[in-house]
Amino acid sequence: MGHGDPGWWKEQINNADLDRNGTLSFYEFMDFLHPEDSNNIEIHRWLLREKLKRMDSDRDGKLNLEEFMDHVYAFYKTYAEFENGSAGDVPQPEEKFADLDVNKDKGLDVEELIPMLPYLHPGELSHAKYYSSYLIHEADDDKDGKLSLGEMLNHEMLFYTSLLDVDEDDDDFHDEL
Repeated sequence: MGHGDPGWWKEQINNADLDRNGTLSFYEFMDFLHPEDSNNIEIHRWLLREKLKRMDSDRDGKLNLEEFMDHVYAFYKTYAEFENGSAGDVPQPEEKFADLDVNKDKGLDVEELIPMLPYLHPGELSHAKYYSSYLIHEADDDKDGKLSLGEMLNHEMLFYTSLLDVDEDDDDFHDEL
């Protein structure tokens, strides 16, 4: 069953319906619309099952080290380097795989992949967090981890470009009749 198929939608609605009453409350509907930002463990498992189907080349229901390196590690490494501030603090793929492989069967199942969910399915909150951290890193002249109004004004284009595309020139498409 693929993304968008009728059974796929029903499964996702059932995952979001925490109280199992057949309807979605406001918060359950938010989980349905933005499963990557949900705190519902069933939705996390469902997201990982769907992702695992696409990453599991040998179709054994688990990720081996090679599949992990091909499909997961690059995402993890990118975010981990940003979180840690350097590449030296990020474990090598073999080390990270071994840490995740709790039952030591040389394969990662859905439960063992749960710690990787924020890297495989970063939600809107994750994007906002990482972009905010990026802006602070770039504009924090005194490196105190905080932004003053002066620092923001000194780097105003950094903040403007987060809202506007400076290459966009609307006048090119303006036509006077």
